[in-house]
Amino acid sequence: MSGFVKEVTPRMQALQHVTEKLSFPWHVRTVDMPIDSALGKRISGDVETEEKYPPFTRSLRDGFAVHSPDVVAATPGTPTFLDKTGDIPMGILPEISIRPGEAAGIPTGGVLPDGSDAVVMLENTSFTGGWVEVRSAVQSGENVIFAGEEFPAGQKILSRGDMVDFRTMSILATLGIKTVPAIDLKISILSTGDEIVPVETYPLPPGKIRDVNGWSVRSLLARYGFDSEYRGILSDEGDPFERTVKEEAARCDVLILSGGSSVGIRDHCSRVLEKLPDPGLMVRGINIAPGKPTLIAGSLEEKKLVVSLPGHPLSCFTVVYVLLIPLLLSLIGTNDTKYKIKMQLPMSRDITARTGPEEFVPCRITDDGRIDPILAKSGYVSSLASADGFIRIPEDRETIRAGETAEVWLW
Repeated sequence: MSGFVKEVTPRMQALQHVTEKLSFPWHVRTVDMPIDSALGKRISGDVETEEKYPPFTRSLRDGFAVHSPDVVAATPGTPTFLDKTGDIPMGILPEISIRPGEAAGIPTGGVLPDGSDAVVMLENTSFTGGWVEVRSAVQSGENVIFAGEEFPAGQKILSRGDMVDFRTMSILATLGIKTVPAIDLKISILSTGDEIVPVETYPLPPGKIRDVNGWSVRSLLARYGFDSEYRGILSDEGDPFERTVKEEAARCDVLILSGGSSVGIRDHCSRVLEKLPDPGLMVRGINIAPGKPTLIAGSLEEKKLVVSLPGHPLSCFTVVYVLLIPLLLSLIGTNDTKYKIKMQLPMSRDITARTGPEEFVPCRITDDGRIDPILAKSGYVSSLASADGFIRIPEDRETIRAGETAEVWLW
């Protein structure tokens, strides 16, 4: 019973306790993955540039490449006239250079010729008889991006735990990085309960419900960069349950049990998790609503984490979002706090809470920027379909009135 907790544990305390007992972060396996396959995955180490970017100084506007001191006094009333020395073609290095008193036509993206340090936009110029009339002064570096300005060679562009997604894919492609070291964390999901049947079951036998949690947990984890494998439905019966849990834990790094933490089944699950090597069962109940009957266990020597989630769909989803994902981020050693956006916004109407547990209530954000709570029972499956996130209500706060601000976590 090493690490056994008899009373419900505050969420943040549970996160810290498990992180310390299991000595997170762990060394996690790495697999080199092509970027098209790495989309949505988290990387296992820092990624650095091998070359500077941009590789050459280039124009950000259509116009004329100039030596900026030549046009320092140019205005619409007193323009400066420069000798046009040629045009810069796209996609090749220019064969001309700019001397004082000269200018060269240049397209957006063109390579700046030697001797120039700025670009006058086309709309601020006229070209007549071989002369470029410049009606606007520019400073050195204006309308250009210098070689290596965005990324010098050797700069870290992604850190351990960062996701390859729409925000970072363009960086990788720009720098010619075709493969990245991706985290290879093996996560297995087992749904438990004799009343649970596969989703393809039709019609439903009396007293049965289709498995919801196995699929919702998997999709939520994937949303935040963690691949997992759905391993089916596990019977609640004693010996087969214990045997399967041991077998599944042996083949993965993180085992997620869904539905095995209600009264009765929870006690049986607790006994199984207590048998894990030290620290064993660390947390038996979290002081949140919904989601109180959550169990967290693990083995430091074997590098195993086992989390038993509540069976009700909303409770299960809540625990994954506010507890399991932070644990996984800690396990892989990332400081990523962007998986949720925290804001303080006004309530659209009253919401009643109770002191004691930390509460999480699904909500939507109205067009005028207010929080509209979606009140639902923990067994509901539809409350999240229109939700933008959770209202977080601290343990010591009760009713929040319309117009008062509340903390909201947006996904």
